Amino acid sequence: MKKTNFIVVFWLLLALISFVVFVINFSGFWDSISYLIFPSKEYVYEGNSREDLLRKLIQVIPMIVFTVTTFIVGIKQGLKNYNRL
Repeated sequence: MKKTNFIVVFWLLLALISFVVFVINFSGFWDSISYLIFPSKEYVYEGNSREDLLRKLIQVIPMIVFTVTTFIVGIKQGLKNYNRL
């Protein structure tokens, strides 16, 4: 495998991994938002208090921003290196 091909695969693999992490964090984000809007007595949520949900949102939102940035950089760098072939 050429060095350039390895670099392209590296960037695209990084983009794929960041997309999977984004999907996982995004589902947690919407789960927290939905529970804040429509609280349920039957649905046992880890940390039922409003403060726990807001704390989870504060953890998830920066991770979503980071993974989206990593995804965009990975795709751009991978395509730039691929077009240079």
